[in-house]
Amino acid sequence: MSIDMWAPYAQATRKKLPKAQLVVDRFHVMKQLNGRLSQMRRTIQRGLPQDKKDILKGMRWILVKNRSGLSAAEEARLCTMLDLCPSLKELYLLKEDFRHIFDKVHCRDKAKRFLTAWIYRAKWTGNKFLLKFVSTLKNWWKEILTYFIERITNGFVEGLNNSIRNIIRSAFGYRNFENCKLRVFAEQGFSTNPR
Repeated sequence: MSIDMWAPYAQATRKKLPKAQLVVDRFHVMKQLNGRLSQMRRTIQRGLPQDKKDILKGMRWILVKNRSGLSAAEEARLCTMLDLCPSLKELYLLKEDFRHIFDKVHCRDKAKRFLTAWIYRAKWTGNKFLLKFVSTLKNWWKEILTYFIERITNGFVEGLNNSIRNIIRSAFGYRNFENCKLRVFAEQGFSTNPR
């Protein structure tokens, strides 16, 4: 069963489904790491002179995007930013290495070795943002490693939730739950015929 890293949800799942294997969704793990990267960028940006602050302004999405998905212009902006901030570059490269482990490794034992080596490299930096992420990894270690057995995510459910939120937002709320349910079913291609 794929979950995010919210402890009460994991506890409830373990209580109600004690035999289920919990898998932390890889996208939530990456979201945590990207969040730490963004925190560091903001901290660095605050301490820079105005001309250098302007270089980092608006760079969040380029920084957290997969490097393989960057356009040539985005890659050039990224290189400028990373040259300006060596400590940010170190964290960015670790982020990309971490992502590659999830993309390329298909064996739990190999993943354990690669992630353990990655943790040592992360600890070696002494970066407080990265150390917080390492703490999160350790708290969810078993569930994260389970991903490499089944490689399941909760992407479908996340997409469905996002779609439902958009329906509710566009309708400015529903007074009748049945109407809301029918709209969700229609939008998702499910039958709305009561027969």
